[in-house]
Amino acid sequence: MRTKTSFINMVVGLSGQIINILLAFLSRMIFIKYLSAEELGVNGLFSNVLGMLSLAELGIGSAMIYSLYRPVAYNDIEETARLMNLYRFLYRCVAAVVLVAGVLLLPFLGYFIKDSSGISNLRLIYLMYLTNSVTSYLLSYKNAVLTADQRAYIRIAYEQIMHLIQIIIQIIILILTKSLILYLGVQIICQISINVLVARKVDKEYSYLKQEKRMPEREQCKAIGKNILAMSMHKVGEVLVNGTDNLILSAFIGLKSVGIYSNYKMVLTNIGYLLNKVYGAFTAGIGNLTAMEGADKIYQVYRILDFSIFWLYSYVCVGIFVMINPLIELFFGREYLFSLSLVFVITLDFYLNGMRQIVLQFKSARGLFWHDRYKALIEAAINVVSSVILVKAYGVIGIFIGTVLSNLTTCFWVEPYVLMKYGIQKEWQKKLKLYFMQYGIRLGSVLLIGALSYWVCEMLPQGNIGWFLIRGIVCTLIFHGVFFLLFGRSREFCEVKNRIFEYIHVLLRGKQ
Repeated sequence: MRTKTSFINMVVGLSGQIINILLAFLSRMIFIKYLSAEELGVNGLFSNVLGMLSLAELGIGSAMIYSLYRPVAYNDIEETARLMNLYRFLYRCVAAVVLVAGVLLLPFLGYFIKDSSGISNLRLIYLMYLTNSVTSYLLSYKNAVLTADQRAYIRIAYEQIMHLIQIIIQIIILILTKSLILYLGVQIICQISINVLVARKVDKEYSYLKQEKRMPEREQCKAIGKNILAMSMHKVGEVLVNGTDNLILSAFIGLKSVGIYSNYKMVLTNIGYLLNKVYGAFTAGIGNLTAMEGADKIYQVYRILDFSIFWLYSYVCVGIFVMINPLIELFFGREYLFSLSLVFVITLDFYLNGMRQIVLQFKSARGLFWHDRYKALIEAAINVVSSVILVKAYGVIGIFIGTVLSNLTTCFWVEPYVLMKYGIQKEWQKKLKLYFMQYGIRLGSVLLIGALSYWVCEMLPQGNIGWFLIRGIVCTLIFHGVFFLLFGRSREFCEVKNRIFEYIHVLLRGKQ
């Protein structure tokens, strides 16, 4: 059952996301044509400012979903309903805090922007972003029961349809009106629509949730509170790490640099969303696995998924390094390009974060929020301090070097340490040592394949979509050829190959 539902979640997510990525590129091209680079920078900047306000969420979502895995797996209706009541109350409190904090921040917007001249209706644009953020908390808590029940594909389907509608309408608005205000208005309406549709679906499918009015027992609330406290520290670190790059760019370099980076960010974000549909499809399955299986089985599944994600992310990151500048030049123009060295650092950061994902999913599924609660705060401090120091010395690239340094000095070793010691436990020192050995070998292989692919692809002509596609084909052939030579006989490769055949068998059997 876990295999089948994970596969359904993945297929639904991938199918719509590919279409949305293509439309997102078209939308961004039209955005750049009809609006300024500074307005593009405002779009990225306010997204980060409101991301900072999401600190109010304090990791409640992760802690609550972990609490839901077991009652959902064992069909404990009463406990599930009580947990959802608590979740609803907490998220309404979050919405209120974000609203108040967002309004209080309004007079200080000028401190985040070095050159705001030429941007009209700046406060109105900010308030529209704030509205979008606040409303997302009022109904989104109902996603939790779908995730815990391995039915996240329901929300994903609604998201893909509404995002498709949103992008099409936004493109039309930009062409006809060139209005950023109307552009954002469509985004708000579509986001609210997604949450309303999901809420109605949950009310229909899980009608018992409305019948229970009580909260969880006091002891259970204490346990959840402890997890939320730990997750709040993780949340602070996550927001400061992910949300400060644009703020530092805007404050020290200018809005135009934020606009240029936003194109790269759009590409990486959409690729990240696409990859998330793959490994994110296993989230509920991992939660169900850890609720019902022993440590040996958990570690076996972990190893298979870890190698799968390495294979996937290494291929994608080599592709990003080789293809992203030709892509930006082809669609947006040479004036929007970053240097190759900066592209390398951004790609390295993307790879390092990608390699964390399976570890993070297993940590979350095991409820290991408390053991590394200070890690995120230390990571955030290193990131902000090093980025501010390095941006003064080296410019834009210094910001992203600071982000990479904060990752390597904290997340890189703390997260697998916590998982192996407290989540796997059996022979954890040996397994942790194996993890780092494999990590070094894998990173070295990605650097080798990336350098070889870039060297070969740079010999090809550039300048049109045909040669861009050929470049992608050549890069793909080189990557998988060398990857198979390096890892084709490894135990992990064989296990992943067998699991792929198992998926195909499940799919075919389901059609019979």
